[in-house]
Amino acid sequence: MNLPFMDIFKDWAKDYDTAVEGHDEQYHEVFVEYEQMLDEVALHVEGTVLEFGVGTGNLSSRILKGHPLIAIEPSPEMRQIAIDKLGIEVQEGDFLRYPDFSQVDTVVSSYAFHHLKDSEKETAIRQYVGEWGHPKFVLLDTMFESPASRQDIIDWAKANSYSDLVEDLNREYYPYTTTIRSMLEANGYNVMMTQKNKFVWLVVATKYRGGITHENI
Repeated sequence: MNLPFMDIFKDWAKDYDTAVEGHDEQYHEVFVEYEQMLDEVALHVEGTVLEFGVGTGNLSSRILKGHPLIAIEPSPEMRQIAIDKLGIEVQEGDFLRYPDFSQVDTVVSSYAFHHLKDSEKETAIRQYVGEWGHPKFVLLDTMFESPASRQDIIDWAKANSYSDLVEDLNREYYPYTTTIRSMLEANGYNVMMTQKNKFVWLVVATKYRGGITHENI
């Protein structure tokens, strides 16, 4: 994960939970149905779960109710909040640099995979397949269907004077849905995708076993 994002995490840590609760007008649409989306993500995980970018631990708390969890977070500030909230070990690392784990059945991430450039996303997927033999992927993140839809969102944010959101949209590596689908399918996955709000898509990918290679949830 690129080091420049560490400063963003430092600033986000103290305000993140307030934002996801809908109290920050600029990011309200980003987090519409946030609690329900995390509940849905938790329903899709299987076996031993590796969560990258646990943030303040909101998804982690749900996963822990039914699954062994390996928690990874690069931000010291967010990691400490998650440790205090969850009462478990949260290890330092990111999508590409992390300790060795012998078994991972599901790789999960919410609002974090976009911190990787597309080439890094592809590297991460290949790396996990090589290490754990096609773990299930469950990703919840901001994505766009096309350059036009991305520009529409930027124009909407500008029209509402959401300057911080505009900065995020222009700086971070939000992928196109077709890009994520292609990366996963090229590595042997069936891919199911559904849009959950104006910004966020849910991606569930399982090892390809023949038949239809993708569909919408």
